[in-house]
Amino acid sequence: MKNKTLAVFVALFLMVVSFFAGSYFEKQKGNSSSISPTPLISPIQNQKLMVVSVTDGDTVKFNDGRTFRLYGVNAPEIKEPYYEEAKAFTQNLVLNKEVSFEQEENYKEDKFGRLLGYMFTDGKNLNVELVRNGLARVVLYEKRAKIKYQDELVQVEKEAKEKRIGIWKK
Repeated sequence: MKNKTLAVFVALFLMVVSFFAGSYFEKQKGNSSSISPTPLISPIQNQKLMVVSVTDGDTVKFNDGRTFRLYGVNAPEIKEPYYEEAKAFTQNLVLNKEVSFEQEENYKEDKFGRLLGYMFTDGKNLNVELVRNGLARVVLYEKRAKIKYQDELVQVEKEAKEKRIGIWKK
């Protein structure tokens, strides 16, 4: 009986120690991480920023160093047909210009740390214009809520397919 009580006490003691030690070491790991935390920057909603470079048809970089990815669309990647056309289209619309944007409520950043949303310039939604011109596909996920410009994106994609323009030429 004495050994059983001692074993239970030791087990409880080890559980308590491991809990607090784990919390301590996890905090230390966070403090010594080589990755610096993202500085607190105001949200970009209703802000205007300058586009200083275009990575591809659906990704740009701002003058504040952040990268922005158009949400709900996917333009061709390098070495894919229409990559150059999509990139040039985006450059013509937004490079070295102030743009404004909107973000979805639940999807503001992707797994690569890029901001996500809809970009506007001269009263045009770049996400929609890329799709309208056959330079991007609409990307929707079954398990996610309907996105803000979904109906318009789906409609212009349908029209681009029917006209067989850009990526829809066959």
